[in-house]
Amino acid sequence: MKRIKMAYPKSKGTQEKLIRFILDYPDVAAFLAIGDLAEKIGISTSSISRAAVDMGYSGFPEMQKEIQQHLRRRILPTERMERAVTKDGNFTFRDSVRNDIENVKKTLSRIPDTLFNDAVTLLSKANEVFVVGLGTQHPSAMYFSGVMKQIRDRVTLISHETTEYFDCFSRISSRDVLLPICLPRYSRFTVHAAQEAEKTGCKIIAITDSEISPTGILADIVLQVEYESMSFFNSNVAVMAVLNALATSVAMEDWEHARERVGKFSEVALNWNAFYQENSGESMGERL
Repeated sequence: MKRIKMAYPKSKGTQEKLIRFILDYPDVAAFLAIGDLAEKIGISTSSISRAAVDMGYSGFPEMQKEIQQHLRRRILPTERMERAVTKDGNFTFRDSVRNDIENVKKTLSRIPDTLFNDAVTLLSKANEVFVVGLGTQHPSAMYFSGVMKQIRDRVTLISHETTEYFDCFSRISSRDVLLPICLPRYSRFTVHAAQEAEKTGCKIIAITDSEISPTGILADIVLQVEYESMSFFNSNVAVMAVLNALATSVAMEDWEHARERVGKFSEVALNWNAFYQENSGESMGERL
């Protein structure tokens, strides 16, 4: 919305009418089709398209997407929950699953193969891979770092614990890769971690919703994911799908090394009797 607000003082005519409407009724402008928006304001669709380009957007779709992102950042969880409730108040697990399937489909269409392959190459060749994600993204960050540790050496999950945080950023360098997972409402800690990493020349692969998100604008590679949910929290299904694909592809990149590491992990786990086996006798707790 910053570009729209900055353009307003110098705007005239149809552009001024458009900007004034957006600033007054962002909830409406964010979701109307361009024809409906033009009719509501009383200007032509071509005027809207020209105004969007004049403000630095590629066109109306990009401008509208930025308005939507602005709304998502400001909407409180309780408001999101109220908007998600259907008119008759009914909700089924099938609604939620269909929503997640749609998120995955949209995510698949937003990530080109070449971009994904570039991310895999960076993760494979990095001296060290750092992963960060807080809030509802923290479980995804923990999962990815855990799987990657079984595939390759030197993988670190950045914690908000002060000593661990300082330790990570005392050694992070241009030879490393940071993978921040950051969706609305964006974690201040995760954004700060990306900002600090950028200063060192570290490559950044952002898992986020937009190229203009707080981590997206800092990243070398942006893997855009859909996160729409039927409730007050973000859906992480598409995030997990992308992380699974990344981990699998990194393993395939250096299969022999990955197989060796996974074998060592499995051997240690078996030695510790980490997995449940029926009639196996003593438990891990008893051994400890």
